[in-house]
Amino acid sequence: MKEAELLLGFAAVAVIWLVMIAMDVWRRAKGLKRRTTSPMRQWFASIGILWGLAAISVWAWMASGRTLADLGFSSGEAGGWRLGLAWGLAIAFAGQQVIQLIAIRRNEETRTQVKDVVFGSGDYDQIMPRRRKDVWGYQLLAVTAGITEEVVFRAFLISLFALWMPIWLAAVAALAMFIVAHAYQGVQGLVRILPVSIVLTLCYVLSGSLWPGIFLHVAVDVLSGLMVWVILPREGYVEVQPRTEGAPA
Repeated sequence: MKEAELLLGFAAVAVIWLVMIAMDVWRRAKGLKRRTTSPMRQWFASIGILWGLAAISVWAWMASGRTLADLGFSSGEAGGWRLGLAWGLAIAFAGQQVIQLIAIRRNEETRTQVKDVVFGSGDYDQIMPRRRKDVWGYQLLAVTAGITEEVVFRAFLISLFALWMPIWLAAVAALAMFIVAHAYQGVQGLVRILPVSIVLTLCYVLSGSLWPGIFLHVAVDVLSGLMVWVILPREGYVEVQPRTEGAPA
């Protein structure tokens, strides 16, 4: 096996993510605000970067002499109850998100509470839509992230780390990197994505397949876009204020 290719792929992925995190930390430290009412350019730039990272991960894995099936592009090497449990977790978590969306859509009081939490926290994720008419662009990013981040953070990183450490430790290390990579969402965002991140990791470790995680990841991200569409004002846009000095990142 050619381990040098794996290390090169990991280095490339790590450097790109670190640069992106550093840029976001700098923006937050400066209290900068987006100049436009829509993050559309950022969405499409992120889509390109995410597919690039996924391509690097797949190249590194295959260049090392391993197969796509080994990476998780299969129905699941574990099979049996482990694969069934992974799909059960994915479907159950996605179902819970659907129920939550329906409750927000139908209940005015719930919708108001969600608006207060999301828009009033001072930590509204700056890659989220600000106008209803822009939600379609966010949904393209949601589908992209659901596919590519599973390839990079679940399949590639867990499989890579598992070559040198126990699978559970590899899963924890990859999970930590996934959480850090989403630092741009702020403290509230990190707390919000932790449960689904754990479930996504379990789905891959249990089944050895990417498909349960991809299904869940895409579903959660798309449903979050629909939730924001529901609570966004029908006219105008939500303005993201620059962070005040001394406020938490």
